[in-house]
Amino acid sequence: MSLAASLPASLALAHFTSVWMGWRYLLSQRGEYAAFISWVSVIGLALGVAVLIVVISVMNGFDQELRSRILGTVPHIVILAPDQNAALPELDADVGVRAVFPFFEADGMVARNGGVNAVAVYGLDARGIAALDVLRDNMRQGSLQALVDTPGSLIMGAPLARYLGLFQGDSVNLVLTAPAGNTIKPRIERFQLAGTFEIGAELDYGLALIGYADARQRGLAATGRFGTRLMLVDPLVIDPTVAALRAQLPAEWQIVDWRADFGELFRAVRLEKAMMFLLLLLIVAVAAFNIVSAQTMLVHERRADIAILRTMGASGGLILRMVLVQGLSVATLGIGLGVALGVALAYRVTETVAALEQLFGARLLDAFYLDELPALIRVSDIVTISAMSLALCFVSALLPARRAAALHPADALHGG
Repeated sequence: MSLAASLPASLALAHFTSVWMGWRYLLSQRGEYAAFISWVSVIGLALGVAVLIVVISVMNGFDQELRSRILGTVPHIVILAPDQNAALPELDADVGVRAVFPFFEADGMVARNGGVNAVAVYGLDARGIAALDVLRDNMRQGSLQALVDTPGSLIMGAPLARYLGLFQGDSVNLVLTAPAGNTIKPRIERFQLAGTFEIGAELDYGLALIGYADARQRGLAATGRFGTRLMLVDPLVIDPTVAALRAQLPAEWQIVDWRADFGELFRAVRLEKAMMFLLLLLIVAVAAFNIVSAQTMLVHERRADIAILRTMGASGGLILRMVLVQGLSVATLGIGLGVALGVALAYRVTETVAALEQLFGARLLDAFYLDELPALIRVSDIVTISAMSLALCFVSALLPARRAAALHPADALHGG
């Protein structure tokens, strides 16, 4: 057999030998303290990875719920013509628009029995009601159809109705403002509460719905603005749609998308998720650096064995791989346990929180919009967390492995 043909087999044998010896030394640790440090590293890694997966999954779920509840209710895009009576030009079908309907919007206040609360007022027609799946599916009393069937109807969030002491069928005053010369004057319109909704978001306390026909018949143009509302197939992919609309509409038409009101909120959620990821990754890093202590102690215990291997012809690379295998084995075990524990807890996060509430006698979700903690487990997040944790462990295990590979046989035997 030629040298070139035997070289791959020799390399494979060397790698197998280093892995086998690394496992032998790992499973036969003599020092109780070194074994204890190794297990501390495993437990620390498992807990750090598990906490990181649970927290990121909960923040993913919260972000998804926030997007579906808010973006399922607010206008994705509002098109405003220079003349409020101008008709919207025909739009191309490939701009990502799911529904188009006329729309009224104003800022006002609802008042009842001395209670006053600021609200955003939306006027909807039958097409708008059909497009708002989130509101329709979260009605607590009445129906959105009342806005079309019964003139003078108003629908608001159930928490706001409770705050104002309102029940279905009660009259409610809607206070709007209209310009009057250099000032503004209030305009009071009386409506009847036809229903309530509760979507589990801030809009429960700050949104009132009226009929689009009511807004037209009552001449509310001076108190707000009439326009066209667009619901998108994917509201997160909005830049191409806005660019396509600007290319199709006259320059004097105004295009306002949901980011004007809620962009800062979603950017804050993304920033918070990134900061939490970095902070929790530090916990994983601390656990990973424990591997340095464990492997350093193991190398110290095996100084004589390493020296004998070197005198028998073992290369520095074989020693490095042998010690590195020990460190990465500890890391893989800890990360694997952490992933399993984190996924299990993320799937049962609501039950876990309920158990903690019962254990400590405290309510953790009292000030939370949702009745349960949402969790969205993404494979990409688990892969990223596992890869970054393994990289930190590799760096931690590399230092003692290099020191073991550089150990001089004579010094090791003399010191051992």
